[in-house]
Amino acid sequence: MKLAVIADDFTGGADAASFLKRKNAKVVLVTKIPHKQVECDCLVFALKIRSIPKNEAIESVKQVCEYLKSHPVKHLYYKYCSTFDSTPKGNIGPILDFLLEYYHLNRCIICPSLPENGRTVENGILYVNGIKLAESPLKNHPLNPMWDSYIPNLMKEQSKYPCLILNRKSFDSYYDNCPDRDKHYIIPDYVNIDDAQHIVKLFHNDYLFSGGSGLLEHLFQFHNNEHVFSAKTATKTIVLCGSCSKATKSQIESWINKGKTSYAINPNSNIEELYSYIQESGSEILFYSNAVFGDLTNANRDSTFYSNAKKIESLLSKLGAFAYKNAYNRLIVAGGETSGAITSVLNFTSFYIGKEIAPGVPTLIPTHQPNFHLILKSGNFGNKEFFLEALEE
Repeated sequence: MKLAVIADDFTGGADAASFLKRKNAKVVLVTKIPHKQVECDCLVFALKIRSIPKNEAIESVKQVCEYLKSHPVKHLYYKYCSTFDSTPKGNIGPILDFLLEYYHLNRCIICPSLPENGRTVENGILYVNGIKLAESPLKNHPLNPMWDSYIPNLMKEQSKYPCLILNRKSFDSYYDNCPDRDKHYIIPDYVNIDDAQHIVKLFHNDYLFSGGSGLLEHLFQFHNNEHVFSAKTATKTIVLCGSCSKATKSQIESWINKGKTSYAINPNSNIEELYSYIQESGSEILFYSNAVFGDLTNANRDSTFYSNAKKIESLLSKLGAFAYKNAYNRLIVAGGETSGAITSVLNFTSFYIGKEIAPGVPTLIPTHQPNFHLILKSGNFGNKEFFLEALEE
């Protein structure tokens, strides 16, 4: 294998796999440590480690590192959300610290940019569509809010090691002006493809990388290997939306405006009634949380808020399992937490990577069920026609 990726949630894993697939990599995505040899160029570990206790997250990452001892790769890439995590208890810093120490490394780049989706970094500041992250609509994410745009400030609360800003004017002179240092992180400018190629050229001999999915395809270009996987066309589709993001809201609205079948659920919805609704509906149906059309900007995030979110996640997981057992062969999920829950319930642990529906959102085909299509979308990904376009893949 040439590259291993540790993604901090399921949609992040699919996102990473999609960008690698663009470069004709043979990619396998797994949700657990494989018990046997996996034949591929790139192995993506989709772990649910973004919003769990730090010690549990590090233990999951350690298991991957132990696996890689007997399955060596040229690069290990820790992939996290391109809009980072500004909470002091965020896991990005602790996991990066662990990886530096585990591999006895002195540095790792932090590169959350994904210019294709409007996420860029310049002078250490993370932007979303040209707006500083902390001033963008993404600042109020319910689980991973973004209250600061300056990455060194975000890392200072999470990590024990300092950050070095590397602007593009300094790319070519980096090694001349940067003597040996103690453990540290490097935050390079990355706003376009030229920046990405410069970063890879500069650091391509490093073992450890970290960031969003934007840099992955350029890193793999050093080891390109053609592989094509095709899947049969899906015929029955269920869409399950746990995300309440602005992007997902517009996608739900487009679905409804097209006259497609939909159902708004709430934490107290009766699961048997929902099962009946599936059986009575046609071949395309969408379920979404009724909270998506409410005002979550100033929502009281108390224990009831999180309890209701878990109830919605549980309902959607049960609907996904029911649809799978009732001959639905395309399942589209919006929301990272929901995607992780549903994938776990279905007990899918490894996937081939099929057609890309939108940047960072591929079709996943379970290796043991090649006639089933699974599409996992981060809440903020995709244009307003995403669900409708996914029906055409």
